[in-house]
Amino acid sequence: MSEGVRLYAGTQHGLFIWRSRGDGWEETAREFSDRMVDVLAGDRRRPERVYAAATFDGLYRSDDAGDRWTLVLPGDVRAVTVDPSDERVVYAGTAPVRLYRSEDAGATWEELPALQALPADVRKRWWTPYPPHTGHVRDIFVHPEDPRVLYLCLEHGGIVRSLDRGGTWEDVSAGIDWVDMHAVACLPGRKSPYFTASAKGFYRSDDPACGWVRAERGMTRNYFNSFLFLPPARPEQVPTMLVCAADDVPGAWRREAKSARAAIFRSDDEAESWYRVGHGLPEIMDAMVWGFTPHPTDPNAVFAGVGAIDRGDPLAPLAPTVPAVCDGPGEVLLTRDRGESWQHLDLTLPADRVLWAAAD
Repeated sequence: MSEGVRLYAGTQHGLFIWRSRGDGWEETAREFSDRMVDVLAGDRRRPERVYAAATFDGLYRSDDAGDRWTLVLPGDVRAVTVDPSDERVVYAGTAPVRLYRSEDAGATWEELPALQALPADVRKRWWTPYPPHTGHVRDIFVHPEDPRVLYLCLEHGGIVRSLDRGGTWEDVSAGIDWVDMHAVACLPGRKSPYFTASAKGFYRSDDPACGWVRAERGMTRNYFNSFLFLPPARPEQVPTMLVCAADDVPGAWRREAKSARAAIFRSDDEAESWYRVGHGLPEIMDAMVWGFTPHPTDPNAVFAGVGAIDRGDPLAPLAPTVPAVCDGPGEVLLTRDRGESWQHLDLTLPADRVLWAAAD
């Protein structure tokens, strides 16, 4: 690969950073080796600034592409998003469920307390089946066309949204059977439709306040972690969608000592239908594909991170005999053709949890 890319991998055992070098990669740093790194975020307009969260520890920021890191928000930060309309504005969600905003790239923060004013029957769903049984913010979506519009995925807890930049909130989870939510986003360049990935379904909505409907035609899996849009290949087409999926929830993998049976699906019609992609990948993938990050300069390329872990419960004992959660080596995959085929990059890392790629 000849393009300048800096690739960040948050893993079960720290943060790994590489730079592309000709046709290969050079490892440039390892950080937070005694902690799990479950959150990475940045802004394409300022690629040298990156945010990383170490579970139970806090949110760190680097202003020099990962050479040095500064703690900017202590606490158990589980989600971070940079406002796509203003790189100085950053949102951070925590466990338990709370949301913070910085207007100065993380130098100072304010909590958005109106989230706690949601009705008790909404907040009682904010839980997890493992100790300390409190839910957390898993994903934050800021609408690129209107930064007043915020959506949060809560694990567990459903989806809540604000239309006034966090001043007020409403629950918009109607139609979702099991509110263990992982990711939410709107079709790029539009005000709708919205899509969301959950532990027991993939959904679409033209207006989330009016409810969600399943959008799984062609799927052969039922657990969904994250998804991604690629810009249309031609002007008359719609964005390509990729989603990573698995068979059943991570708790079942561990309990039943079975494979995740991970798979990648693609849609070319706004999730009206899906088909499996993955030339170059095994038919049965034991470890989960936990997430995607787009290539910073190639609109047809995507990186994917793989790891045999139970990403839902960071304190879960990982059985070495269970293929889906054995905490073994991780993998990074790359597609150059919108997901149709994948190659394994020659990188050494623990089980991957999250990826971020920036121009170098």
